[in-house]
Amino acid sequence: MSAPVFEGTTPLVSDRYITQEIAGEDLTIGQVVEITADWTVKKPTTNPSLTRCGICQINALNGKAISVLWRGLARAKAYGTITAGDAVGSGPGGTIQTVPAPTATDCNTSAGTAAAITKARNVMGWANAGAASGGSAYILLI
Repeated sequence: MSAPVFEGTTPLVSDRYITQEIAGEDLTIGQVVEITADWTVKKPTTNPSLTRCGICQINALNGKAISVLWRGLARAKAYGTITAGDAVGSGPGGTIQTVPAPTATDCNTSAGTAAAITKARNVMGWANAGAASGGSAYILLI
């Protein structure tokens, strides 16, 4: 695999962090993907994904190289309405969705605490510009 691509003034102050991966299935630009094996990505199989997720920067067929953005500004298809400033994470079918903030009642039970932890693990970044369901949201990945 090739080294990550950095853009910006230095690798330490970078606008974007992109790696070359192998598509584990047919993927399209703007889809959310998760690491499924060494250097291999697919659309998340669980909703929400608890694995590190990125966004495809190009289209790729199964088994071919694909560029994946892990940090920086990207566009992704919204699942449900997303508002600017919302925390976002993976949604069904390689989409992005709002991640609700944990509530005080989440921490009243062990199941609620587990739900709060899952919410926190799912956050990929924040919406810079929102979108209606099915539209393109601009996401700042962290």
